[in-house]
Amino acid sequence: MGAVRGEMFLVPICRDPRIQQAVKRPITICFLDDEGRISGVELIEKAEIVCDVCGGRVAVTEEELKTLPMGYALCDDEQVYEVVCEDCRRRYYSGLKVYDNLDEALEVGRC
Repeated sequence: MGAVRGEMFLVPICRDPRIQQAVKRPITICFLDDEGRISGVELIEKAEIVCDVCGGRVAVTEEELKTLPMGYALCDDEQVYEVVCEDCRRRYYSGLKVYDNLDEALEVGRC
C-alpha cells in the first residue's frame, strides 16, 4: 500500500526519472523593479545536486552511486520538498518510509 494523501516519504533520486527531472530543474530568479513588477528573470542551471541539510553532493544516477552517497527526495503526493543524503536521512528522517520509486509511493491513482 502506498503513502497516505499528504504523508511525507522519501524516494531515492537515482531510481525515478521524474524525481531526477524535478531536482535537476534550473533555479528561477526573478528581479523586481521599485514598483514590485518583474523586471527580469534568470535561469541558473545546477552544476550538481546537494543535500539541503548538510550541503554534501549526492548521487542522482546509478553511476554516481559508485562515488557519491545516495540522494533521496523528500516528497508528498504533490511535490518534492528537499534533497537529503543518506547520513541526513538516517539522522533526521529515519521515521519516514522509503519507497523504491514514485509509482510505488503513490500506487498510481490511490492518493
